[in-house]
Amino acid sequence: MLDLLIQNAQVVNGKNEDPYWADLGIVGDTIVQICKKPDCNAPTPLGGQPAKRTIDAKGRTLTPGFIDIHCHSDAITFHPEKNPLRLRQGFTTEVIGNCGLGAAPVNPKYREQLRVYNNPYFSNIPIPYTWTTFAEYLQALEEQQPLLNTAALVGHGALRAAISGFEDRQLTQEELDRMKGLLRDSLQAGAFGMSTGLIYPPGTYANDQEILQLTQVVAEYDGLYSTHMRNESFHLVEAVEETLRVTRTTGVNTEISHHKAAGKKNFGKTAVTLDMIQRANDEGYRVNCDVYPYDASSTQFSAVLPPWALGGGVEELLKRLSDPQTRAKIIADIKKEPATYENFYQHGGWDKILINECSVEDYVGKTVEQIAQERGRDPFEMALDIIKDSSNNVMMIVFLLDEKEVASILKHPCSMVCTDGFPSFGRYHPRYIGSFIRVLEKYVNQEHLLTLPQAIYKMTGMPAAKLGLTDRGVITEGAKADLLLLDLPNVADHSDYLHHNAPASGVDFVFINGVIAVDEGVQQSVCAGRVLRKQLS
Repeated sequence: MLDLLIQNAQVVNGKNEDPYWADLGIVGDTIVQICKKPDCNAPTPLGGQPAKRTIDAKGRTLTPGFIDIHCHSDAITFHPEKNPLRLRQGFTTEVIGNCGLGAAPVNPKYREQLRVYNNPYFSNIPIPYTWTTFAEYLQALEEQQPLLNTAALVGHGALRAAISGFEDRQLTQEELDRMKGLLRDSLQAGAFGMSTGLIYPPGTYANDQEILQLTQVVAEYDGLYSTHMRNESFHLVEAVEETLRVTRTTGVNTEISHHKAAGKKNFGKTAVTLDMIQRANDEGYRVNCDVYPYDASSTQFSAVLPPWALGGGVEELLKRLSDPQTRAKIIADIKKEPATYENFYQHGGWDKILINECSVEDYVGKTVEQIAQERGRDPFEMALDIIKDSSNNVMMIVFLLDEKEVASILKHPCSMVCTDGFPSFGRYHPRYIGSFIRVLEKYVNQEHLLTLPQAIYKMTGMPAAKLGLTDRGVITEGAKADLLLLDLPNVADHSDYLHHNAPASGVDFVFINGVIAVDEGVQQSVCAGRVLRKQLS
């Protein structure tokens, strides 16, 4: 007997192939039979087979479950509500540990520094940090019963913090060797690779030789190297060149995170960088990028500061912000042209930076320019006070992208869709719950930038293959039953910068490991996700 029988579905299989009509049988967590047919209502042998539950798709579109290859849901599993709006968007798998950020491994000596720095990224969700190894962290996630399948990268920042905290210095070779040992342990425990966040401390203090030695280890395990590069604006081309040097030297499987050209002065540069990525692939290397379909980014507000200001961690940062001379030096570096670091202020000014989360509630929902005007303050001084007043517990949304350029990245054959989203119980960037549905609504249904098979491939089969997940991301016999049943003409993304938590519509059914998690648009009280571990050959 089948556990589930789905009949009369238009199947888009995640392989960038033409849709077809089929009935589909599921036993346990696995697709066991697919019967193709000439039209929606044609009979198949599955029609007479007994099943515990039969669902008539009535011509709706059956796809693999969406895989978010780049998000920041690292702590959400520890929250009792988990991520219901992610489920409603159609996600069945998400990849955490991006941008060098991560909750493991942990050196007890530097545990508090890591916790305080991660806190705003992790939406102030209390997580225990009782583990020291990556294996123990995955076990802790498993014990929390994730709502979605969870695949984890090990963050370079977490690795470095376990060796030297947030110190602004180059590591010795002995320290690098210990760091490589932690990386090997993490990869053997099931990490799918390593991420870097080369604009964030402590990752920003690493030189190219440190990154090269670590990616050589990742390549040994055929893991993924996912990089938030050193620059996405004034030095974008140079940053891609650095990334491709690492790729060509090590042969590592490379993913350029949330590819973009930030700031009006840099619009158009991705025409160059996408050609660079394509050339690397033409040479036989594995290089992709991911992209979210919005004109604004989001990250911790302290990213506006020069990296040296964050050396030593949040406690040292707050001391610097209390010293008038150091404040003056920080402001001078923010103003300095050409920019010496990834300078978010210079991408558009203080009126393009919206404070969307902050422990000081009065700052939330306003631009830095507005906050300064309300108080009659210099906006540079006000920016430093926002960080100081909140003890660096503040996030921002920055309007810095050209939507036409975003579309060109999305269309490129080497790109995948991501959210780069942070969960929140305040106001967050709508990408966390809207990105994939926005692609279907805007770029497939309305603008026809992508065909439906192309879009689904960029959201399912392509990221699965990038991660090395052979049994997810596609609809084929023997694959795991991570599936969506979509009312495709009516898919709609309702979230925006003011209505950040408005759920997407048109996702009628979500199946995770063969379990119905959304039933005719209604979320079920199940946690069917699993902690996925990379299988080593």
